[in-house]
Amino acid sequence: MNIKLNPILIVLIVLFTFSCNQDDDSVPENPTNEELPSSIVLKSIPSGTFTMGGTTVQNDAPEVTVTLSEFQISEKEITNQQYIEFLNAAYADRWIEVAEEIFQDPCGQYIEYAIKGVGDAPNAGKIYLQLGETGGCTSDGHSEHIDNKSWIAFNLSTNTFELLDQAKSNWPVNWVKWDGAKAFAEFYNVSLPTEAQWEYAAKGGQMFRYPTDDGTLSLSKANYNGDIPGVFNPDGHSVAVGSYPANPFGLYDMGGNVWEWCIDYYDANFYSDGITDPINNTSGTDTKRVRRGGSWNYHSPALLTYARASDFENRGNNHFGFRIVKN
Repeated sequence: MNIKLNPILIVLIVLFTFSCNQDDDSVPENPTNEELPSSIVLKSIPSGTFTMGGTTVQNDAPEVTVTLSEFQISEKEITNQQYIEFLNAAYADRWIEVAEEIFQDPCGQYIEYAIKGVGDAPNAGKIYLQLGETGGCTSDGHSEHIDNKSWIAFNLSTNTFELLDQAKSNWPVNWVKWDGAKAFAEFYNVSLPTEAQWEYAAKGGQMFRYPTDDGTLSLSKANYNGDIPGVFNPDGHSVAVGSYPANPFGLYDMGGNVWEWCIDYYDANFYSDGITDPINNTSGTDTKRVRRGGSWNYHSPALLTYARASDFENRGNNHFGFRIVKN
């Protein structure tokens, strides 16, 4: 028996089959369709070629020529209030849960509430952020200044995240793990900066040594621990974002305040001359991620625009934060 198919029907069958066979990359990264909090201002960074790297103690930043496409980057570090907005929206979308976890620091072991990814959240099962941390201990076992606690708490009676102190709403979120920074970015369909993007933005288009308004560094230009290594300020802590002058791209606190997570895995030998839009998606033997910019308790060498640092994804204490980019 001969059966004649309608040509239009054949086209529809082919289109349906093709659409069903697409891989997961065709699914939008942001199923929540959430918009960035209106308080997050993005600055446009033009495409360009620059010299990445410089002389570092670890000798891990060779000077290479790197070309980048244009991108946008948040003018300030993500704040406590902005992260709380994310947490409440993500909790409603069943991306996160609050659970007790065991943590360890130089003062010993303790139990603390933490936020963990669940369900369809990126890196489900991983800890995003510690809650209500009492300040922790320094590496030599002394209690941290109380202003270094996590200012985000979970209200069990209302099932909402809230600030412990409204005066800290504009302070950079801290105690955030790499997974917590990445989840924030994915929730809003943006990204963490690549290491190259971060350094290009930090240099302000003028190849600055320090990511300040004029490339020089002083305590009036950034929140850091001074220029003499080994001298510790027991009263040091992060401060409200934007407290110091912006660099030529209009970016605040690229040096100091809190370390900023980048998207890349760390590799001392990753960069080579003449590369375009580099990003290291391959984990090394220790699977560390890049963090940049120094913090309130690090000395001036860590604030150099080309200084490199890294840490494990599950690290994140009172001087770890982030900013986001939109490509």
